[in-house]
Amino acid sequence: MTGKTVPTMTRLILSCAAGFFLAATSITLVADEQDPAGFWSFQPVADPAVPPTADSSWTRSPIDHFVLSRLEHQGLTPVAPADRRTWLRRVTMDLIGLPPSAAAVHEFESDDSPDAYEKVVDRLLASPYYGERWARYWLDVARYAEEQHHPQSNSYETLPNAYKYRDWVVDALNRDLPYDQFIIRQIAGDLVDGLGKEGWEAVGFLALGPIYETDGGEEDDKLRVRYDTIDDKMDALSRGFLGLTTACARCHDHKFDPISIEDYYSLAGVFYNSEYVTHRWLASPEVVEPYEQAQERIEEQEKLVAKAKQDKKAKQEVTALDIKRLATELERLKKAAPAKPAFYEVNTLVDAGNEDIPVARRGNPVRKGKIVPRRFLRVLTRITRAGDDPQPFTEGSGRLELAHAIANKKNPLTARVMVNRLWQHHFGQGLVRTPSNFGALGEPPTHPDLLDWLATRFMENGWSIKRLHRDIVLSATYRLGSNFQAHNFAVDGDNQALWRFSPRRLDVEAWRDALLLVTGELDLEIGGPSVEDILTSFRRTLYAPIRRDSRFPSDRFLRLFDFPSPWLSRGQRTVTTIPPQQLFMLNGEFMIERARALVRRLADLDGDEDRIERAFALVFSRRPSREETALALEFLRSPAAEDDPVELTRWEQYTQVLLSSNEFLYIR
Repeated sequence: MTGKTVPTMTRLILSCAAGFFLAATSITLVADEQDPAGFWSFQPVADPAVPPTADSSWTRSPIDHFVLSRLEHQGLTPVAPADRRTWLRRVTMDLIGLPPSAAAVHEFESDDSPDAYEKVVDRLLASPYYGERWARYWLDVARYAEEQHHPQSNSYETLPNAYKYRDWVVDALNRDLPYDQFIIRQIAGDLVDGLGKEGWEAVGFLALGPIYETDGGEEDDKLRVRYDTIDDKMDALSRGFLGLTTACARCHDHKFDPISIEDYYSLAGVFYNSEYVTHRWLASPEVVEPYEQAQERIEEQEKLVAKAKQDKKAKQEVTALDIKRLATELERLKKAAPAKPAFYEVNTLVDAGNEDIPVARRGNPVRKGKIVPRRFLRVLTRITRAGDDPQPFTEGSGRLELAHAIANKKNPLTARVMVNRLWQHHFGQGLVRTPSNFGALGEPPTHPDLLDWLATRFMENGWSIKRLHRDIVLSATYRLGSNFQAHNFAVDGDNQALWRFSPRRLDVEAWRDALLLVTGELDLEIGGPSVEDILTSFRRTLYAPIRRDSRFPSDRFLRLFDFPSPWLSRGQRTVTTIPPQQLFMLNGEFMIERARALVRRLADLDGDEDRIERAFALVFSRRPSREETALALEFLRSPAAEDDPVELTRWEQYTQVLLSSNEFLYIR
C-alpha cells in the first residue's frame, strides 16, 4: 500500500506490544480515567517540604536533602566528592560539550573564593556553545532530519532549509527562552502574533517529521498515509512534551493509560487541519492573492495543454491549431501574471481548516466512526479545569489552543517531563528512567518528592532552563565522586539512590568534538547549513547532515556510536559497546588523522617528556604520573619490529592510544 511506512507500524507495535502482553497476564496497571489522581503522574504537581536529615553537613542545596533522606532511609552514605579537576571536566562537558583547557583547570584549582563553583557554572551557561550542546538533546526528541522519503522513486529529497529549525533551538536555549514559550512556539509559532520568521522556524518541530506518501494513486491509500503523517506528529508531541504514548490510542482505547480513541482523534483533528509548506509570504495579502490567483489560472491552462496533446496522440479530434491556441493563451497568462512576491524559505505549517474529524475504526480512516470535536486530553483537562471536560478548540486548527493547554502550569506532566530530561542528561538516568513515558508502562520516579520540588521551582522561576541547570550542577549530589563503595553497591547496585556519580560514556557528538578540540582542528563557527560529510569537516557534530537513511559514511559513523534514528522521537539513546567501535578507533582513517594532528600540535616542543606532559594537558586536562611518563618514554624510544606493518610513527601510535583511551571517552 505505502512506501516507507514501516517506521509508523514499528512505533505502534513497540508502543503497544508490552501492553498486549500484560493484558493477557491480567496485570492491572491502568490509571483510571475517572480518578486520574490514583496514578502518580496525573496528580497535580506538589510543593513538598524539604525533608529533614540526620546529618546535613554534606548538603549544599535542598536537592541534597531529598537525596540524603533516601540514602539515610536505605542505610547508605554518599561517597566523597570528586576532586576539582574531575568536577570541572564533568560540568564543562555536560554544559557545553567540550573539555576544559589546561588553563581553565589551573584557574579553577587556584580559585579559593567561596563562589568559585558558581563562577564556572555561570560562565558555561553564558557560553554560545551551551545552546549547541543542549539543542542536540532536544533534536533527538524532535526526530529532526534534513530530508524526506519519496516511495514512488524510492529516493530522498534534501530539505535545504531544515537547519533553520536546528539553529532556532540553539538560539532559544542560549537566550533562555522560557520553557512554556519554547513549547508554544514549536507547536503554533506561526500563529503567535509578532513572531514572524522565528515562529515559522520553531514549527519545524512538527514540520520536519516524516511525511508519508503512497506509492499508488488510490484515494483510500492517500487518506491512510495522511493519517500516518498525523500519527507521527501526535507521537512526537505527546512523548516529547507530555511523556505519554498517545499514539497507542490510534486503533483502540489505550490499554493502560486513561486515553481513549476519541481523545486521539480529537487531537488528530488539529493536525488534520494543519498543512505543510516550504515557504511563507513576506508580502501583504493584497499583493499575494493576485499572484496566487494568476498561478492557479496558469496551472489550469497547463493541464488543458497537456490534455490536448494527449488527446491528439490518441488520435482524437484535436488539431495542431487547437493546441497552438491553448499554448498561446498559456503564454499570455504567464506574461500577465504579477511577479512573485517576496517570501521566506522555511519548513513550517499553516492552518488549513477547522474541520472536526471522525474516529477511525480500528485505526482505518476509511472506516469512519463518530465525529469528535478538536480538544485536549480529557484526563489532563479535568485536572487543569477542576473536573470539567475540555472545551472544543475553536480558533482555526486549534494548534495554538493545544499549545497553551500543554504549557499550562496546572498541567501535571509538562514541567515534570522537562525537569526529568535535564536531570537525565546530567546524571545518565532520569528520576523517571523512562523519560518519554510517564504512563503506567513507564517506571515510577526514584525520588518523587524531589521531582515535584524541582518542577515547582522550575515554574516559579519563570520556566528558566538555565536556572534549573544551575540548581542541579551546584548541588552536592552532582559534585559526588564516582568511587566504588562495596556496601552501597550491595544494597543499590544500580545507584538509584544516587550515592555516587555514575560514570558514563560520552555521546558521539561530545566525543568527536572533544577530539577535534584537543587536536587543535575544531571549527567553532555557530549556525548555518549542515556540512556534506562530518568525517571530513572540522565543524561541531551538531552540523552533521541528519538523514533518515544511513547510506553515506558519515551516517554510518554516527549510527556506529549510537546516534538515534530520526524516524522516531527519542528521549534516551541506547548505549552499546561493540567490536566495530574499537576497530574504528584502531583502524579508522578519522582516528589516524586526529593522532597525526595531535602530533603536529606537539611539534613546537623539543623533548619527549615535554611533549608527553603537553599531550596529557590537552587530552586529560592533567599532568601525567611518573609511571605514565616512564611507560610513554619506553614505548616511544623502542625500535619498531622489522615486520611491523603499521605505517604510523611511534608518536602517532602513542597519541592515537591517548585519544582512544577510556579516560578520554568517559565522564566520571
